[in-house]
Amino acid sequence: MSELSQRKIGLALSGGGSRAIAFHLGCLRALNQLGLLQHVDVLSTVSGGSVIGACYLAHDGDFASFEAQILQLLASGLAKPMVKRLFSFLGLKIIAAVVTIGLVALGVFIFKLLVRAASLIVPSSISEKFERVEIRSPLYRFASRTHLLQATLDNLLFHGAALGTLPSKPHLIVNATELRTGSAFRFSALESGSWRWGKLHHNQVTVAHAVAASAAYPLFLPAFDETMVFEKGGELRSSRVLLTDGGIYDNLGLGCLWPDRSPDISLNVIPIDTIICCSAGYGLRQDPPSQFLFARMLSVFSTTFDRAQNAAIKRLHDIKQFGQIKDFIIPYLGQLDRQLPNPPADLVRREEAHAYPTNFNAMPAEWMERLILRGEQLTLCLAKAYLADLLPAVRAPALAGATP
Repeated sequence: MSELSQRKIGLALSGGGSRAIAFHLGCLRALNQLGLLQHVDVLSTVSGGSVIGACYLAHDGDFASFEAQILQLLASGLAKPMVKRLFSFLGLKIIAAVVTIGLVALGVFIFKLLVRAASLIVPSSISEKFERVEIRSPLYRFASRTHLLQATLDNLLFHGAALGTLPSKPHLIVNATELRTGSAFRFSALESGSWRWGKLHHNQVTVAHAVAASAAYPLFLPAFDETMVFEKGGELRSSRVLLTDGGIYDNLGLGCLWPDRSPDISLNVIPIDTIICCSAGYGLRQDPPSQFLFARMLSVFSTTFDRAQNAAIKRLHDIKQFGQIKDFIIPYLGQLDRQLPNPPADLVRREEAHAYPTNFNAMPAEWMERLILRGEQLTLCLAKAYLADLLPAVRAPALAGATP
């Protein structure tokens, strides 16, 4: 039995909008060339990585046709189709939601002010009762721009497919964040939910819904506000959840691949001994001077975000050192070029590729070429250097001269 057939490979695709989609396409292209892609057991995705990862699983065709589909998606973007969908029934529903929820929220705010004013003039025995009353808007956000993203994804890529209809290998895990508990919320065909709430009682989730939740960057897209029925400890409970971008909790998608997870607590626990983590972020960030509150807080958020990813990468090195996994590689956009083993002569330098923003707008052809090629080059170099024992023997002669 070959070494490759005995390994359990986990592939993580990070967040990062269209930048991540392009970079990950290059990574997937390299893994396909090396004969590793079809041996991946678990595919963990976040945000932009969820778009391309779910598309790879849902695509009915060879890799070349999948790549053509992603190139078309990058060229057209998701932003413009979303704007077009505003002029539809869903667009009217979103406007109605904004107006209704806004008016109710304003009414609740005014009522709270009146209660607060009343508590200052009534006897303390009565005002204490006011303080114990929690006043909140009773309305959910029943339609939002995130629903617009979901509809666009479904129309362009997924066509109503449910998670349960996807191929079982690799096992796809789409990562989102549940804001009420500050925990990871993971969607998969096997089970969906979080360790705090439990697993969904009826796991009938569409691919578009899971991917939209994973990609709902909170500065621009509201969280999904939903009531779900969970099963935990043998009991069923209906709970309100707020689902947003998976990158808030774990932008690398490594959380469900750690070897020390327990099925008694966590969901989607599948043993992995080899990790390929493709990261389209982190590297040369240099924000402009922050003179106003919003800009300062955005820089603070980005700094915390980067440090969390650093900690996850450090953990990868630790679990390899202590023998909890056999191997790992991290092709990441901000890779130090001088540390890359056997780089090709035409290497796309990180200074040429790091600055593309993390949005879902249409991507210019020159940026597509840079990001895709860098992802491909980094993955080829690192896999040949650190996963050489996994590369199928039939590919070895062809690979020998592929990259100097």
